[in-house]
Amino acid sequence: MSSNAQEWEHFYVTTRPQDLPWNLGGPDQDLVDLVKAGTIPVGQALDIGTGPGHDAVYLIQQGFNVIAIDISPTAVVLARENASSAGLFGFFQQGDIRKIPVEDKFIDFANDRGCFHVLDAPDRPIAVNEVARVLKRRGLYLLKVFSDKEPGTDGPHRFSQKEIEDLLLPKFSILKLWEGIAQGARKPKFYGVLMEKR
Repeated sequence: MSSNAQEWEHFYVTTRPQDLPWNLGGPDQDLVDLVKAGTIPVGQALDIGTGPGHDAVYLIQQGFNVIAIDISPTAVVLARENASSAGLFGFFQQGDIRKIPVEDKFIDFANDRGCFHVLDAPDRPIAVNEVARVLKRRGLYLLKVFSDKEPGTDGPHRFSQKEIEDLLLPKFSILKLWEGIAQGARKPKFYGVLMEKR
């Protein structure tokens, strides 16, 4: 786990924020649409793998109380600076999806755009259990991962729909599952999943 953290920290230290492949320069459009529609109601949010913090900043702007975590201390600083420059306050801290630094049943909504699919296979069930642990009953979880329809093997793991269901259905009910092309320079194919904790 420490070597993993060191790799991510090295990436953030050596890469300009605008060159991060997952830095959209603003919030994820699916997140925006779901919040605007009222599908994700305002409450206590957790932004997992916050990176530059654009999703966290958007959620704060919409009235959410936000805890945002990233395994890289430099990413946390970047996200905190982005929130501060917008005149906003959120709780940004170093944290790992495999051991989320949040108490049980504290979170109404968890957001993960791009953290889960970089985990090694043995860590995925651990992460699912951790997200379920911190969510309140019927809390919502928005997850976006690379799809098995994305060609090649470089970068994050490509998930099949069956893999997603096998990993998540023990703890969550799937409310909506969709396919899309991600924003950003690379434009990978993805699955989006909106779930409710059982």
